[in-house]
Amino acid sequence: MRAQLILAILVVASFNLNAANLTTKQQKLWLEDIDFYQNEVKTKHINPFHTLSETEFNQHISDLKNDLANLTEVEVEARLMAITGALGDGHSNYFMMSGSHQHFPLRYKFFEGTLRIVDTTNAYRSLRGTELKAINGKSVSELFNIVSPLLPGVDNQFSAKTSFEYYLTLHKLLLGLNIVKEGQPTKFEFWHDGQVIEKAIQPVSMGEFGQLSSAFSITTPKLQNTDIAMPGIRLSYFNKKNIAYFAFNSYPKFEQVVDNCTALQTELKSAQSRYLVIDFRGNGGGNFYTGLAFSSCLLPLDQFDWQHGVYVLTDSQTFSAAMSNTVQYQQILNAKVVGTPTGGDPNHYAESYRFTLPNSKRKLSLSKRYYAFAKESTDAIYPDIQITPTWQDYQNGKDTLLFEVLKLINQHKGQ
Repeated sequence: MRAQLILAILVVASFNLNAANLTTKQQKLWLEDIDFYQNEVKTKHINPFHTLSETEFNQHISDLKNDLANLTEVEVEARLMAITGALGDGHSNYFMMSGSHQHFPLRYKFFEGTLRIVDTTNAYRSLRGTELKAINGKSVSELFNIVSPLLPGVDNQFSAKTSFEYYLTLHKLLLGLNIVKEGQPTKFEFWHDGQVIEKAIQPVSMGEFGQLSSAFSITTPKLQNTDIAMPGIRLSYFNKKNIAYFAFNSYPKFEQVVDNCTALQTELKSAQSRYLVIDFRGNGGGNFYTGLAFSSCLLPLDQFDWQHGVYVLTDSQTFSAAMSNTVQYQQILNAKVVGTPTGGDPNHYAESYRFTLPNSKRKLSLSKRYYAFAKESTDAIYPDIQITPTWQDYQNGKDTLLFEVLKLINQHKGQ
């Protein structure tokens, strides 16, 4: 689907009459970068034309070269981002943010098909919780159709939405697609309590945008973390330590897991925990061998109910190594997967080869391995028990999914 949409994107991104086109010198430098890019794709990706044919790829490159005199720099970047997106795997990416860039000061998150504003700078705090309707007259669905074929870190429909939530804030990307105009106000439309709210919003620096995450913090259930010296993995307990809950937010170093395994086993034995919950929500990946080392640390503990008492939590941000470990934990920990489908495809191209274009210094990645973790073709790990968080619970600070898992465990204990 992404390869089929690419042609429309390439045409749309070719005509910006309100910004300066590349100079002759800039064209020469970009020609060198494009040739370098083309060679890297063909020689470094393990299977570059698994989705986009080589003939189509070469034609897109040729078209881009021929159009350079009529393009601005951001349009060239959008074109390269689109061609890379058409390669069709989540580890082959053009990182537009490796150059100077700004963001609109909004954070988005999908709930029940609507795109909510979950954080803003103080200047726009009245917009928190509202629903985005349009940018410069283009609806959210229109914007998604235009932007999604270019997005990095996309394996399926679920990670596409997650990537869209972030990259819709990137001013340079929207400029390269002619959704916004350089030096002109950008008109945003929001919906709240039956009313349309219109705002002209200017982009801000990456530093200011980077301070935003979510104005709606999770407050229930309350967590009391125990330090296990594995950065990125937090241990908490529920039900008088009967349930050990690991928030596996990011990957520590392999050695940090191995070196602190004995201490973790001692901690869990002392707690006499019976049930195990491993939370991969929001985890975009790392080294799945680290995740395997973590599971091998837990497996010797006979105190856990290995038949019915292990749960793994996932969402659309569960990607790359986190998705791989989810599959592996299903197999080696006999875990039930609970939550929403993963953003990662269990049969996927992975392990990024990273490189930098010689002149523009833009950064990219290409897949150099292929992993097949599922016997049957699919696009995601679909949960054994699907639970979708609601907007109401989110804004009230309630972790819907974790509450439901704790309920499932209590129900099982009562049987």
